[in-house]
Amino acid sequence: MTYRMPPFRLKPDYVALSLVHGLLFCTAPGLAATSAELPLEEVVVTASRVEERLLDSSASLSVMTREDLARMTGSSVADYLRDVPGLQVSDSGQAGLKRIRIRGEDSRRSAILVDSQELADHSEVGTPLTIHPDMLGRIEILRGSGSVLYGSKALSGVTNLMTLKGGTAPLQATVKGGYDGTTGGDTLFASVHGMQDGWSYRLAAADSDHGLRRTPEGRAENTSFENQGYYGFLEKAAGNHALGLTWDRYESRSDIFVEEVARSTFPLVDLALSTPQRDRERYALDYTWEPASALLDRLLVSAFTQDSLRHFVSNTETVWYRRDIDTRSTLRSDGLLLQADWLPWGRHRVVTGLQYSNDQVRQGRQVDTLSWTPIASTGTERIDDKASIRTLAAFVQDHWALSDQLTAVIGARYYQVDGELDRSSRPGLRAAPLDSDSHLIASAGLNWSTGPGSALRANISEGYLYPSLMQLATGAYAGSNFVNPNSELTPETSINYELGWRFMQGPWTVDAALFFSDSSDYIDHVFCTSADNCLGPTDKVYRNIGSSNAHGLELYLAWETADQALQPYVNFTWMQRNNDFGSFDTWDTGIPALAGRAGVMLEPQFTGLWQTLWADLYLRGESGSLLLEPGARGLIETKRSGWATLNAALGVSLGDNLLLAVELQNLLDRDYRESTENLLAPGRSASMKLTWNIN
Repeated sequence: MTYRMPPFRLKPDYVALSLVHGLLFCTAPGLAATSAELPLEEVVVTASRVEERLLDSSASLSVMTREDLARMTGSSVADYLRDVPGLQVSDSGQAGLKRIRIRGEDSRRSAILVDSQELADHSEVGTPLTIHPDMLGRIEILRGSGSVLYGSKALSGVTNLMTLKGGTAPLQATVKGGYDGTTGGDTLFASVHGMQDGWSYRLAAADSDHGLRRTPEGRAENTSFENQGYYGFLEKAAGNHALGLTWDRYESRSDIFVEEVARSTFPLVDLALSTPQRDRERYALDYTWEPASALLDRLLVSAFTQDSLRHFVSNTETVWYRRDIDTRSTLRSDGLLLQADWLPWGRHRVVTGLQYSNDQVRQGRQVDTLSWTPIASTGTERIDDKASIRTLAAFVQDHWALSDQLTAVIGARYYQVDGELDRSSRPGLRAAPLDSDSHLIASAGLNWSTGPGSALRANISEGYLYPSLMQLATGAYAGSNFVNPNSELTPETSINYELGWRFMQGPWTVDAALFFSDSSDYIDHVFCTSADNCLGPTDKVYRNIGSSNAHGLELYLAWETADQALQPYVNFTWMQRNNDFGSFDTWDTGIPALAGRAGVMLEPQFTGLWQTLWADLYLRGESGSLLLEPGARGLIETKRSGWATLNAALGVSLGDNLLLAVELQNLLDRDYRESTENLLAPGRSASMKLTWNIN
């Protein structure tokens, strides 16, 4: 879905009524119609790897343009995505390393791309968005499986983070300064960019430093973080050829918040976690050839190499012993894509591709134990692991115009995946090939243009997720307990069904999607049995333990006045999810039934210096949720209350070069916690960003 304001999400128990009241009685305005004069006419690429109008796509897609991003003041990319329909932000206690979840699936089941190249991560909690938001010029979010085109991680969806490229003149610059009232943090950004004689370039750097989060209960401990971003881009276009080089680096540090109840639940006495280092560096090369051919429309070669460095520290004290674990790992990811777009017949456009990836992790752990009981031995243990996964895939997708009104999209992907534990010094593990797997998945969609500005869509798509290196080969620590890997794990799979309608005529804009997904062979960790031959009495092991299904509705509805100055809107997601753990199944999965945002925005047009003024008053909220999951001593219950907050955003552009954006969050200083976040939400705060473009 594309919308003409920064996205939004709402979530109530009683909140549904509050949101209706907000729509009827809020008189302050909105965050501006920036996506486009005709948002459903926006050209997108993520849904099918080729350019197409959003109105013509059979997929559920959200778009955030450069203008949208310029008006946002969040401290991370995840904050920018917080209001996208069907999407939730997950912090895992790390304010500076947030993840996203799509349609209730865990973060590790969605693909995060930078310029259509995967941000690989093999951790338990999923891929953090390790790129500075000011480096981005566009974001596209595909909701629903994108595995046919984007591979294993795209079981629940794809988030494509597209970086800024060159300029429009030989020498240009941009300077930004931001302040985050939630943390007392500041952000500085500078970029030099340009274009001349077929050359495009950009050099950019950003620095952010954030203190403790302010909540209605006071400052939350262990919530500070900092990050730095660096970016370089150079491209030469000559005729119908283009060759580009990209470098980006992200350095970050984040404290980790652990709730008191988690730190002191028997047998724990204390638990402290931190991430002193979470860095990433990527080098990419892209070549495009667009021949004047009746058969071959475009040839794309895209290659990258990426290193991700992770330092994780865990200090645990139980009633029996103290254990300090220092983990340092390096993940090297290499990828190559060969894509050819064909025009074999008049009404067909066929996308074909070969894709190769190689992920190799080197991990070292030092475990220091001081024990005063026989349960554990005092001493130091050093564990070194090296493991890898190689994937070779071929895909094809045909866009077939059955008529002027009806288009069919049919695609398939074949995987061949091989893994290996190259080295391990941990007792009980030995170097050996891991189970290989081959798999064929498919997708199909229809888009029917029912008239000007109106289209119905339907699609069915399969998803596939190969286990991570942590699950297959190296294992992980959960607190002081080791979770053993399992080389016999089965890949997770899913099948997704969608029906949708897009409509934009006169003052009305509607984008709606009904979805159902059915997932199998979920992987989680459970306590070891005697048959597992685990070394520790409290060890766990990864297993395929269950399945899940979900259904829901995503709806964006807006109306605007004839002069486009005033627009009330509502955007919500209704969703239900069932998890089956084998021994029991439940609809209490921690997912709020209703989530979204509603408000009124105002953007009058002026002449002269004050060209654009915008304002938005809106409600954001979610209904209550309950999570039931198996634990060592029975079911564990986590309950979240419903909530709604009153917020405002406003800004002004002074000519073409100066833009000021301000966001006022949680104006009533409500005390709440979102359903998928461990941290208490920020209290009343004001944030701002000033952008100066020098042309």
